Amino acid sequence: MLTLKHPELAPLVYGYPGGLLPIRHPESGKLLLVIKARKEYILAARLNSGFSFYLAPLMSTSGLTVALTAFFDDYEEPLVIQTGIFNDPDGKDILELLGYGELDIHFLDEHNREWMSYRATLRDGGSVIAERTPIGLLTYHNETVTGIYAALTQWFGHRTTADDDKAIKVVFKDELFPSDIFITDIRPEVHDYLGSGGHSRSTLEREDAGYFQERDIVLNLKSAFRGPQIALNPVRRDTGKELVDVMAGNSTHLVLIQAKDSPNTGSSLARTLDRKRRTSQNQIEKAVNQAKGAAKYVRGHDILELTVDDNDLDVEASGKSIVSLIIVQEMFLDEGSQFVARYREMQGLVDFFVMLDYSAFSQFCYEFPNDQDLLAALTTYSSDIVKNGIWIEPQAYVINHRKKRMGR
Repeated sequence: MLTLKHPELAPLVYGYPGGLLPIRHPESGKLLLVIKARKEYILAARLNSGFSFYLAPLMSTSGLTVALTAFFDDYEEPLVIQTGIFNDPDGKDILELLGYGELDIHFLDEHNREWMSYRATLRDGGSVIAERTPIGLLTYHNETVTGIYAALTQWFGHRTTADDDKAIKVVFKDELFPSDIFITDIRPEVHDYLGSGGHSRSTLEREDAGYFQERDIVLNLKSAFRGPQIALNPVRRDTGKELVDVMAGNSTHLVLIQAKDSPNTGSSLARTLDRKRRTSQNQIEKAVNQAKGAAKYVRGHDILELTVDDNDLDVEASGKSIVSLIIVQEMFLDEGSQFVARYREMQGLVDFFVMLDYSAFSQFCYEFPNDQDLLAALTTYSSDIVKNGIWIEPQAYVINHRKKRMGR
């Protein structure tokens, strides 16, 4: 595994939020590629024995520039990683490695678990690199990034068969270490939250989605909250039924989380777009109903009498702002009006309601790594949706919030 063989690379890899990261091999000097992505992307690449790079030609004020999309899934509902290529070391490294005939690729998820590594061949079907087209890379700036991503999304959505033919096909050739692995984690600092049991397990292919997603949510929360502020699967002492999947709190807020995920298997990834939509809608429906029940219980009690792993836990709720957070596997951008209706539906039951897909939730936790900042960002996001009656794409919200914080 990359970071075991070369621990000096761990700070760089572990500190990277996600996407495509080119790295110089410390011994050969040749570039390798780290792809940090969600489990669905990694499994799709493994099942398809590769993926494709689309090097999109885009016009700018300085002439032809490029941006990159890595394509991992079916044509109808693709899983993509978008990457702007700028006039900086990373941008130049990406262009260099795309010209290789052979490339070592290492896949990690958002929690730095390395699931697979391959030596792959790159077959260029006629990209601007193969055609030696002059390229003018742009200087990195937040406004430029926003424009590049918008143009790349439009280009990819309207690409032609000719564009598909010109993609750079990545074909896995040799495993650098076995990919069918099972990870057991017993680190005390990772499992200091209530209900952890002191250990956890993880696999890439997941039939029992809930167990893994709940613990991944806790790992994200631990960037903002201390372990003892988080409880996994708290149970009401009066009924013996689970209150929420995950609960987190501090002196001012109590966060109630309902989580819904789907199995990560070949058959689940192969579902039609219509089936994926219906699955997402059903997950939201069930989660909202559960969130209502949890909210009513919390509103009716100054002290929540709970148990976690058969240990009594009394949580003070009186005077705290109640945040209801729903996390589902995926949300579809064109269903925004339905999402806003859910926000309206939860008004009055809690102080703030937030609904995110898992990827957006991870991004919020990464961008706001302390409890007060994270809670402020989530509540402002929720307030803006309710006030304007328009659903806000959460990842775009995080980017805009970052620009405001930087004074741009």
